[in-house]
Amino acid sequence: MQAHKNPTSSTKSNWRSRLVTLGLAAALSTGVTSLAAPSASAATCSGSGCTYQDPQASGCSADAVTVAHYQLPAVQQQLELRWSPSCHTNWARMYLDTDPTWLRAVQPDRGDGLPRVTQLIGRNATYSWSAMIYSPVLCVYADVQTRTWGYFRTACV
Repeated sequence: MQAHKNPTSSTKSNWRSRLVTLGLAAALSTGVTSLAAPSASAATCSGSGCTYQDPQASGCSADAVTVAHYQLPAVQQQLELRWSPSCHTNWARMYLDTDPTWLRAVQPDRGDGLPRVTQLIGRNATYSWSAMIYSPVLCVYADVQTRTWGYFRTACV
């Protein structure tokens, strides 16, 4: 027995393709080139020039992901190590603690046996965060000293 295509679904598929093509052509003809949010490729820093910079102000946070985290016991606070693939940087971010005693991103060995450490650089109503460390290869961890709960650290990633 031979399978038969549903002519209605094939027709719908052709119309969808045509509509998408027409929509793209219209957008390009009116000068609209991107409807997406700004990417980290528009960051104001690059490479080692991002070290000690603010990930929010520089644009590096646009494509950031959490690569390590530590959930504080018995509270909703979370320590995060963030990574921007386009800027090749890490930084520490603390959820629901906007006034820690300290918040740092730490690179235990920057390649010469000495550590590189960045400190708290920004905060808003939900997060506090450290400056960035350019680290495409060497590991970095986040640590925090909270006023109430003590000291915590993520894995070195």
